[in-house]
Amino acid sequence: MTTEPLKQLAAEGVSLWLEGVGHRRLSSGELTGLVTSHGVSGVSCAPHGPSGLLDRSDYRARLDELSSYGAGVAEAARALAARDVRTACDTLLPMWERSRGADGQVCAAIGHTRDVRGALAEARSLHWTVDRPNLLVRLPADPVGLATASDCLAEGIGVAFGPVYSAESYELVLEAWLLGLERAVAAGLAPGRIPAAVQVPVSEIDTAARALLGAHTGRTAEALRGRVAVAVARLVFSAYERRLDSPRWRELVRAGARPHRLVWSFDGEAADRLSGGLVAEGTVQSLTAEGLRTLSATVVLMEGDTLSGRVHSAREDLRLLADLGVDWEQRAKELGTESPHRQYGAWRELVDAVGAAMEQQTGR
Repeated sequence: MTTEPLKQLAAEGVSLWLEGVGHRRLSSGELTGLVTSHGVSGVSCAPHGPSGLLDRSDYRARLDELSSYGAGVAEAARALAARDVRTACDTLLPMWERSRGADGQVCAAIGHTRDVRGALAEARSLHWTVDRPNLLVRLPADPVGLATASDCLAEGIGVAFGPVYSAESYELVLEAWLLGLERAVAAGLAPGRIPAAVQVPVSEIDTAARALLGAHTGRTAEALRGRVAVAVARLVFSAYERRLDSPRWRELVRAGARPHRLVWSFDGEAADRLSGGLVAEGTVQSLTAEGLRTLSATVVLMEGDTLSGRVHSAREDLRLLADLGVDWEQRAKELGTESPHRQYGAWRELVDAVGAAMEQQTGR
């Protein structure tokens, strides 16, 4: 055991990603610094738009340029977002190339996720505009997102699924992922060049579970606080291991396919409590900058692989939760339904910010 969490995570084959990367961290060089100092090897770009656009000379210049081309507000918003995503991809591209695609991924969300046709068009547009092999287009794990993701993979477009709140939802993700890769192989594409990841928001699950347990007292309820998110993650990991041992997956491996990355995402408050329970080779822990610093400065006893072979205790924790009258699967479905609306709302934030900035510039 060690009390140096970042070193131990690296020794166990766990990659570190940075959550919420936006223009400021890219333009200031902070991302480059965290790659060097903390071993960050992937990022999830902030889905919300840049605030205070007129306070940034580079954004003002780009908006002027886009306006001169006659770009509309939505088109300008896409162009600004894509530029930041491309910058993030370029920052991590050397790592992507050195690791042959194992690290260096950049996840970026699209705004339109309400129907497959529109979502696929936006995913294609982002993929073509950014034009980097380490880009993963983030899509919700709802029916529209899963169908779109399968279409994207079939065309060679990398995908980040999520958020995923339960093992049942993850099984649907697995089916969409495998189907997309099978279609890609049938189309003559190399599946090993089509990256994918699945995000499990352990901090959000932890918060939601604690809220459900809030009115419950007693030793069982108290013991379950802080364990539900880890239990969900362990059940997801068990499903992952089972699927990678299936004949269907072995057939894809023969064609050159590689496993997707399982990404456990944390905020600053939960990082030191949950990180040690979610360790296995090949997985990812994705933290905010605050969470990364908190974890690096905290004494955490790491015990090696804490995901493999833990399925029985995970099932028992969710059974105990159900015995208290808490239906986690129902809450997971509710969270999954809310997720696409949040993603679209974040896109509207960006469009509104860009629209206000363009209007102010026109009136200068």
